[in-house]
Amino acid sequence: MRMVRTQFWMIAAGIVGLLSAATIAPAQAGGAVQWGDRNAWSQDSLVGATLGRGDTLVLNMSSIRIEDIEALRVAQKLSASELQSLKSKLADQDRAFEEFKRKDGSSTSSNDSQVASLKRALDEQKSIIDRQKSEIEGLKRSLDDLKRNVDTLSSKVK
Repeated sequence: MRMVRTQFWMIAAGIVGLLSAATIAPAQAGGAVQWGDRNAWSQDSLVGATLGRGDTLVLNMSSIRIEDIEALRVAQKLSASELQSLKSKLADQDRAFEEFKRKDGSSTSSNDSQVASLKRALDEQKSIIDRQKSEIEGLKRSLDDLKRNVDTLSSKVK
């Protein structure tokens, strides 16, 4: 894009120089330069001015055509619109990245709190299970004692 701009400005400077030379040329050449009454066509070449012998102004055809300048203008507009599009995409990606960072950070902290909550619930359930195990063991002992008592009572009854 920088190259397109540089070429565009070089051509623009050349055109300004040509227009300046064109205004000076009639005075020096004694009216040998004539302004046309038609618009330039895209196939027309630009004219370059140089100083010849005896400080005479010499006009030469260049290899730059009007269509080249028009193509540069179109390329510059296209490059500017592409640059704007890329800037907008970059801004969108930046917003999405910031949102991702916010969500990721909050989900990490919420995940940590959920894990801690689940650990507490698990610890509570373990303690309940341990209590119930000890109660079951106590009930088993009581049941064994009852069986023994029933056995002793049944043996006394016989």
